[in-house]
Amino acid sequence: MTLSALLPIVENLGVDVISSASTQQHGDWVIELSLQPRGAQLVGSRAMQQQFCQTLLAVSTDEVDNDGFNNLITLCALDLRGCILLRALARYLLQIKLPFSQAYMQGALCRYPQLARAMVEYFHLKFDPAAQGSEGDLESAQRALLAQIDGVASVDDDRIFTAFVDVICATVRSNFFNPAVWADPQRCLAFKLLPGRIRNMPKPVPAFEIFVFGPTVEGVHLRGGKVARGGLRWSERMEDYRTEVLGLAKAQMVKNAVIVPTGAKGGFVCKALGTDTEPALRAAKVRLAYSAFIRGLLDLTDNRVDGQVVPPQHLVRYDADDSYLVVAADKGTASFSDLANGIAAEYDFWLGDAFASGGSKGYDHKKMGITARGAWESTRRLFRELGLDTQRQAFSVVGIGDMSGDVFGNGMLLSNQIRLLGAFNHRHIFVDPTPDPATSFAERQRLFGLEGSAWSDYDAALISPGGGVFSRQSKKIPLSLPMKQALGISDEIAYLSPDALIAALLRAPVDLLWNGGVGTYVRASDETDLDVGDRINDGLRLAATELRARVVVEGGNLGLTQRARIEFARRGGLINTDAIDNSAGVDCSDHEVNIKILLDQRVRAGVMAAPARDELLDAMTDEVAALVLRNNYAQSKMLSQSSQTAAAFIGKHAQLIQLLEREGRLDRQLECLPDDAEIAERIARQEGLSRPEIAVLLAYSKSRLFEKLIDTDLIDDPIIAESLLQYFPALLRDNYRDDIEHHPLRREILAAQLTNQVINRMGSSFCLLLLEEVKTDCARWIRSYAVAREALGIADLARDIDGLDAGISNRQQMDLQLRMHHPVERATYWLLKHADWSQPTAVIAARFRRAIDDTRGRMPGMDGATQGPHGLLESRVAELERLYFGFDIAAIAQQAGCDVPVAASAWFCLNDSLDLFWLRRALDSLPAFDKWQRKSKQQLSETLDAAVRRRVLALLQASGACGGEGEFADLIESCATLGELRGSVAEAKSQTGQHLAMMSCLVNQLGD
Repeated sequence: MTLSALLPIVENLGVDVISSASTQQHGDWVIELSLQPRGAQLVGSRAMQQQFCQTLLAVSTDEVDNDGFNNLITLCALDLRGCILLRALARYLLQIKLPFSQAYMQGALCRYPQLARAMVEYFHLKFDPAAQGSEGDLESAQRALLAQIDGVASVDDDRIFTAFVDVICATVRSNFFNPAVWADPQRCLAFKLLPGRIRNMPKPVPAFEIFVFGPTVEGVHLRGGKVARGGLRWSERMEDYRTEVLGLAKAQMVKNAVIVPTGAKGGFVCKALGTDTEPALRAAKVRLAYSAFIRGLLDLTDNRVDGQVVPPQHLVRYDADDSYLVVAADKGTASFSDLANGIAAEYDFWLGDAFASGGSKGYDHKKMGITARGAWESTRRLFRELGLDTQRQAFSVVGIGDMSGDVFGNGMLLSNQIRLLGAFNHRHIFVDPTPDPATSFAERQRLFGLEGSAWSDYDAALISPGGGVFSRQSKKIPLSLPMKQALGISDEIAYLSPDALIAALLRAPVDLLWNGGVGTYVRASDETDLDVGDRINDGLRLAATELRARVVVEGGNLGLTQRARIEFARRGGLINTDAIDNSAGVDCSDHEVNIKILLDQRVRAGVMAAPARDELLDAMTDEVAALVLRNNYAQSKMLSQSSQTAAAFIGKHAQLIQLLEREGRLDRQLECLPDDAEIAERIARQEGLSRPEIAVLLAYSKSRLFEKLIDTDLIDDPIIAESLLQYFPALLRDNYRDDIEHHPLRREILAAQLTNQVINRMGSSFCLLLLEEVKTDCARWIRSYAVAREALGIADLARDIDGLDAGISNRQQMDLQLRMHHPVERATYWLLKHADWSQPTAVIAARFRRAIDDTRGRMPGMDGATQGPHGLLESRVAELERLYFGFDIAAIAQQAGCDVPVAASAWFCLNDSLDLFWLRRALDSLPAFDKWQRKSKQQLSETLDAAVRRRVLALLQASGACGGEGEFADLIESCATLGELRGSVAEAKSQTGQHLAMMSCLVNQLGD
């Protein structure tokens, strides 16, 4: 070691170097230093001198960092591990944006070394299994710490020490006292935190976090909930990797709304890499860093043995059991799943190779093309709104990515009608001004099958005149006339730089912009490149106002900022969010994990061989894909429905936003949702939320409902629990039903299934508003919804409407879907209040299904019978508005002691005679822009139904509960008060407009 390298190490150990002398002995240089300790203890303390030497050796071999924390060894007799602990905590504070440098924090601790030592002792008292303090001991130690901090003179120093204590208090697990961590230099310290307990945490604040710290690796793993999953990435952002991971975790939480776990994301930096490291050595070091990171996570994760939770050894826990840890590949770790599963096997972790999905014994996402196929469901739906069939009509595309990539490559092979005008990746720019769909499709197919292909491999002879493949390293690129025409570039421009040509591709007037790459390429017009946080693409990024594509689909993450999506959508562009478009990948992984959990129980029990499990997994590939894509279809369809009614529903959406805010779930500024003033302006303009905004609400609604459903007893209801079986492929349903019913995550899977079914069919505001306003329990609400659908035959009707995809316009199809919502919502509400829930759900459903069938038999023909090829289906939808009253009719029949058909005759006779159907339609059509207006309408509607029930019961009693339509009509005609009401209804109907006061008078008149 050179003298220049040695001196900083020694000085960071709390001594000043007075002089040095070098001598050569046996061919080696020996350096003798004269030292002046800054603290008097070093001279007289043998133990401190040993610590000094140990630390000097550890730093010189790169096992420990060389920094000012090492001063504490001589300032307060702290040992090496104590210095490492404080260094780790400081590194975490830097990542959560404490506004002080590491050097400044080191200075604070060295100014108050006894306080630094007290913090380490508090950590020992909390987490040392051999000397763990009681709750009272910890409280006393914490009070003493805070009292010492009160004595600190500097405000900055106070903030620093308070932040350190905050992190220690928020830590609930650590492997600091695991001997194996200190025995292996490749191992890392790990700290599990509850970030919500730390003041001034950057938002959004995850539910759980693990911070991993070592001499060559650092990283974080953020989780949105106890059952959470997401990828682990190698980050190259040494200074702010947590900021990168936090942004991705936020997107993952939204994306994971379709699956069982909520979102998680992990990221690590490899501190041992140099800029000139050989590629092979670089890859090896990243693998070592990833391995250390994985071990840090597993060190703090409970295991399950024979169904029981088993904590790790040498671990003190201050939280509940926590055994669900599932990871996935991500940027820089695409081939690491088997490595992760091998480490999990070393730990005998209960999830086996379900720990890291997508390994050699799992589903290959690229081979399945599942992420791209899911995004293509979004593509087809958005183009249907434009009246274009992507599988039959040619359309123009510009793309981000290349044919060797999963999402881009698979996506650009999902239709032979694609006219790919251009694309780019990090190396090349591809331009094909007037492509032939068939020829270019075949060439893309060839490139996709060519291992590691690049745009430079594209056959130049197949590129249309004026096009080509250009290097991004070129100084300038000449523009042909066809290129200018295709991309909408001015004739006056002869050359463009590579970045400028890419920007021209992004703003090209095409039908589809397909993002299958990495990077953020579009910001909002009021955002800066600094706001985006993707410096590498600053030179080519557009404002959303510059986009001329009709549709944008994000198979890759973060292609646009959320504000850019909203701006593009409000200007008429069609776009969802990346979380919606590329959710199929996480959904597929979720199925893989849960299927492996199920089958591995059989493998461990010795009733299934591991090779047989692998064969079964492979046999179910196609059906797993179909289950995943069904979710993508349903979710994109719901967004289409919600967008179609956005203006009418903005009041409900506003109430939903306020509800989520009150519960502390939603930060509307963070999610780029409008404030109350903006919502009021949109209501005045009759403008609703944009599709990207609705997508955010859809995800938050699912997360909220999922949490409520987990804690219910619905798993014990045979009718409801049938949805659990539908999550799994038929091979498992048919052969392993008992295993499914005893799956360790059965409650979570059922909750996710029910959440998707309800919200993908009924929209984000349906369940939340109902739960808030009715104040009922979630389980009864789900049962009511299930009975309503069963009784009204909604499943068959919805399936028939979905089957019209190619034969009806998107608007007509969405209209049919939307017209089912109102009767289902009203039926759910009725069942909540009036059904006899002491009976099993199946019994209630069967009773009302019979009642609805009897009601249909007595229901008068409706005016304006629909014609055309789908007339019968439209009639079935239309009759739902009257069939809903079969629930009331069944209750009336039971109360009157008559058959349902008789009660139905009396009910329809009264309503037709008094024109009450018009009254209901008029009441429903009244505007309701807030909760109180909706409550007023709801209460008036209930009063109307109650008055009708009383009148019908009176008719049945007067007829001896066995009258016919003629007798009922005569009784109504002979009633003077009903005659007056008929006249009042006719008068109101003749008015040019109706209002709530008018409706109230009519309803009260009926009740008198």
